[in-house]
Amino acid sequence: MIQIDGSIMEGGGQLLRMATSYSAILGKPITVYNIRAKRRDPGLKPQHLTTLRTAAEITKAETSGAELGSQEIIFNPAIIRGGDFSIDIGTAGSISLLLQCINPVLWYADKSSTLKIKGGTAVNWSPSIPFLQKIVYKAFHSMGVNTSINVKRHGFYPKGGGEITQTTQPLEILKPLYPNKSIIKKIKGVSLCGALPEHVATRQANSAKKHLNILRPKNTVKPIVAKPTPLSPGSFVVLWCEGSDIYLGADSLGARGKPSELVGKEVALKLITELRTGAQVDKYTADHLILPASLADGETVFRTSEITLHTLTAIKVAETFTDAEFKVSGRQGEPGTIRVKGIGHRRN
Repeated sequence: MIQIDGSIMEGGGQLLRMATSYSAILGKPITVYNIRAKRRDPGLKPQHLTTLRTAAEITKAETSGAELGSQEIIFNPAIIRGGDFSIDIGTAGSISLLLQCINPVLWYADKSSTLKIKGGTAVNWSPSIPFLQKIVYKAFHSMGVNTSINVKRHGFYPKGGGEITQTTQPLEILKPLYPNKSIIKKIKGVSLCGALPEHVATRQANSAKKHLNILRPKNTVKPIVAKPTPLSPGSFVVLWCEGSDIYLGADSLGARGKPSELVGKEVALKLITELRTGAQVDKYTADHLILPASLADGETVFRTSEITLHTLTAIKVAETFTDAEFKVSGRQGEPGTIRVKGIGHRRN
């Protein structure tokens, strides 16, 4: 039984999600205690609980402590099975954070899987679904993952109600990610609003394009009105780089009282900051790559725009579960290079 202290380092839900993924994939039972101990409201929230229960359903796991507010759980998986799964977070809880845990598990399932998930598609403190689609999943695809995701309805805080469908094909073994010289051909983006006037999406897009014009690559940002109408009003802009060996993007959420022009400016400046580091991988996508890199067959090497505490926490969890070798060149809060010699884990 592997013991994980959920209060170490970043001390949030990431520790629980990664530990659950590794437990399911490697067949190692875990106890996670002090769950989200560094948060104002520690313990399992609806999104964490739904994620844990979904992982248990997929792996036929025995669990203990799987209830709202719990600060300690036991997770003992059996076998990873694919198939069709319907999941309802029941709030505007982040669909993308649930997928951060469940995706790697389904790569090692016995057959293909289809997920139908209800929750939040663009909410605070997590990547939006389009960010996953255009940036994170592009990196996963380079590592041999075959996953596609489709948004049926967008969901914003507080009512949520977003709906996505995702299909995943199992793989035999992950390939390492080793980007060469990155080439950026174009910057693309979407500016979406729902249950709000159409001009919100247009103003966000125009503002983003205005601030991106200082960059050499051409840019296009498409304004979109969400259909069907979300249950709660909301908006966002997602930008990403198109080209070769580049996995870099940024997003920004609208909010009540926040001018549309500020949303566009904010996301453009985020992307410009990322690009000026010369990175191949943005700081948020780097978090998603630690687990697959640790399991891949070979050495993953990439330069990230910032070595964050989240990324260092992910590495700590990876070292707890695997014999993957990590080398981080650079200091926390600065750009750096991450090298990972994966263990070459194969599907059973």
